[in-house]
Amino acid sequence: MSKYCVIGKTLPHTLSPEIHRELGRDRYDVKELFDDCALADFVNRREYDGYNVTIPYKQAIMPLLDGMSKAAKEVGSVNTVVCEDGKLIGRNTDADGMKYALKKAGISLKDKSVLILGSGGTCQTAKYICRTAHAQSVKVVSRTGEINYENCYEHQDVQIIINTTPVGMMPHSYEKPVELSRFENLEGVFDCIYNPLETLLIKDARALGLKAANGLTMLVEQARISHNFFEKAKGLPQADSAVTDEIVEKLLSERRNLVLIGMAGSGKSVIGRIAAKMLNRQFVDTDAEIERLAGKSIPQIFKDSGEEYFRELERAVVENVCIRQGIVISTGGGAVLDERNVFMMKANGVCYMIQRDADKLATKDRPLSPDAESAAKLYEERKPVYLAAADVVVDNDGEIDGAIERIIADFSEKRKSL
Repeated sequence: MSKYCVIGKTLPHTLSPEIHRELGRDRYDVKELFDDCALADFVNRREYDGYNVTIPYKQAIMPLLDGMSKAAKEVGSVNTVVCEDGKLIGRNTDADGMKYALKKAGISLKDKSVLILGSGGTCQTAKYICRTAHAQSVKVVSRTGEINYENCYEHQDVQIIINTTPVGMMPHSYEKPVELSRFENLEGVFDCIYNPLETLLIKDARALGLKAANGLTMLVEQARISHNFFEKAKGLPQADSAVTDEIVEKLLSERRNLVLIGMAGSGKSVIGRIAAKMLNRQFVDTDAEIERLAGKSIPQIFKDSGEEYFRELERAVVENVCIRQGIVISTGGGAVLDERNVFMMKANGVCYMIQRDADKLATKDRPLSPDAESAAKLYEERKPVYLAAADVVVDNDGEIDGAIERIIADFSEKRKSL
C-alpha cells in the first residue's frame, strides 16, 4: 500500500489528514520532526511515496532532494515531495493554492500595489504570485526591515494586503498585524491564517467593506494539487477544483460553532442542549464552566468576589471555549458586554440572540436580575449590545421547539460559508 504523510515540527492541529481523507486517501500520517537532523534522516529513509512539508522545513528540505520543479525553484520553497521514478522531486503547490483562494475571493493582483506582511517562507509564495499575476508593485513589511509595522502606513498607494504572519492565529486570535483603516486606497485583504475562521484582520476588512478571505481555501486547494501529483506518479485519476470547494464547505460545516447569546433566563441553556443533541455535537455552557472552575455558584462568586472578578473568569472561559470548533455554546447574559468576548464567539461561530419578553425571563439565582422589574431594566440596557453581536435574532416567547427548529435550519446554511 502507498504511504503518504505531512511533516513539520509541531502538528497537533493539522487538517492535512482530514483533507487527504476527503480526497480519497486511506492512509495519510503525521510525522513531527524536531530538528534538521531528524528531517535529513526522514528524507534519507525514503519510507513514503510522497509527503507534504510545512513549517519550518519548506526551505531546509530543498538541498536534501534529488530535484525540484521550476515553480519550487522560483518560489524558493517546497511543500510537496513526490517519489517519481525512484527520485524525490520537490514541488510547490502553495502558490497555486493562494492564487485559487484570491480568485474565489474576487481579489485581483494585476496592476495592483500589494503589501505583504511578514518575510518568512509564505512571503516568498506571495511574492511569486504577485510577479506571475503582474502586480504593479510589491512591498514587504517586517519587524526590522526598511518597511516595518511603524512606517508601513506611509505607503498609501497600497490596494491589496496579504498577511503571511501568524499574528491573529489561535490561541492568540485577539491580535492583528496592522490597522486596515489607515490605508486609504485598500481594496482587498487575504489572510493566510485559517484558525480562527475569521481573524481580527478579516473582521476589520469586512467591516470596511473590503474583499476578504482567510487561508482555508488555499490550504485545501494546495492539498488537492499535491494529491494530484501523488496520483499522477501512480498513473491514477486526479481531482478537479470542484472538489476543493466541496471540501471547504464540509470543513466549515463541521467546524462552525453555534453560539447562543441573550439575557439570563431566556432559555439559552435548554435550547443549546437540545440543539447539540440534534446536531450530534458537544454542548458547553460557559456559566457552568465558570462554576466548575471556581468551585462555587455564580451568585456565590458575585457575593464573595464581586462582578469584576466574575467578568475576568468569564473572559478566560469564553476564550478557552470558543477556541474549540464544531460545538454548541451557551453564553452568560453579560458575556457580550466585553468586545473581546464577542470577537471570540464570532471568530469560529454564528451567534444567535435568544429573545424573550422581560416578564417571561427566569430570575431565580440571577445576581443582576433577581426579579421581573430588574430583569426588564437590564434587558433594555443590554438589548442594543445583543442586537449588535447577533447574526440572527430568534424569538423564544412561544413553544421552544419552534425556536430550535429555526436555529437549526438557519445554522445549516450559514455554517457552510466563510
